[in-house]
Amino acid sequence: MNHNIYEHETTGTLMKQGYVALQESCTVEQAILHLREQVQGKRNIHYVYMVDTDQQLTGVLSVRELLAASDTEGLADIMKKNLVYFPADLDQEEAAKVFRDKDLVSIPVVNKWKQLMGIIHVEDIIDVIHQEADEDIGKLTASGKEIDFHTHPLVAAGKRLPWLILLLFIGLISGGIIESFEETLEKVVALAFFMPMIAGMTGNTGTQSLAVVVRGLVSEKLDLKKATKLLWRELLVGIIIGLTCAIIIAIVAYVWRGSFMLGFVVGISLLATLIIGTLAGTIIPLILYKCKADPAVASGPLITTINDILSLLIYFGIATMFISRIM
Repeated sequence: MNHNIYEHETTGTLMKQGYVALQESCTVEQAILHLREQVQGKRNIHYVYMVDTDQQLTGVLSVRELLAASDTEGLADIMKKNLVYFPADLDQEEAAKVFRDKDLVSIPVVNKWKQLMGIIHVEDIIDVIHQEADEDIGKLTASGKEIDFHTHPLVAAGKRLPWLILLLFIGLISGGIIESFEETLEKVVALAFFMPMIAGMTGNTGTQSLAVVVRGLVSEKLDLKKATKLLWRELLVGIIIGLTCAIIIAIVAYVWRGSFMLGFVVGISLLATLIIGTLAGTIIPLILYKCKADPAVASGPLITTINDILSLLIYFGIATMFISRIM
């Protein structure tokens, strides 16, 4: 079978020829004789496939079901007609989802006339799942699947630089925010101690949510109901994480600086930013998914940079509101 005629990463390039096909007009006794002849040199024969005179796929039987049937029964009478099969041009990632949902050991591949072309075994799909996961991790970290141990330093740098230059300019906005709240910082210098912690925590929680969503999108057929459920779940996660971290940091700020109001401002800021960070890490990949874009391109650095900006705005906004009571 020449796989070159099929598009890259489709079922046509994955299929093998190690299957057993029988005419549906055969009896069980004839089928077992044919099976003995055809099985030589073939591995993983779990099913036998039934075809008509035009070689169109019409049914399937497991080898166990075939051996348990009466010799005189016709295959057409005992075969399962509602079988699962793939077209030859299906994306391999979609095929992997079918294998997971149906719990099958192997699935046949047919052409547009429903003629049996080949078969895909579950072990072939396991390799695909690893490959797709590696690609998504590459996109998630903005490093790209083209970069590996053998990539030239200039090529690797060229792949990463556009992302990092974009984030560099977005990051300058953070500097502008700090400058605009310079008066608040001058009045309460202690606020500066907690800036890296708040920005870092918000970026981290956003990236964690992003990883959960990207992994979920690979393994789930997402609809509005599931998306809403996921959003509520991540909102509750953000609140729980936010409250826990806010209480801890409020106590630390109070003990360290001796100011209850500073502890309150830092704690409430961290609570708000962690909730927003979690939601940003959830909503951005969902929006990209709905826009038919690959959600894995909503990379960790992008989420982190956006959350840096939001966290600083919230932190200094709340601090400015309570500035007279902190001093």
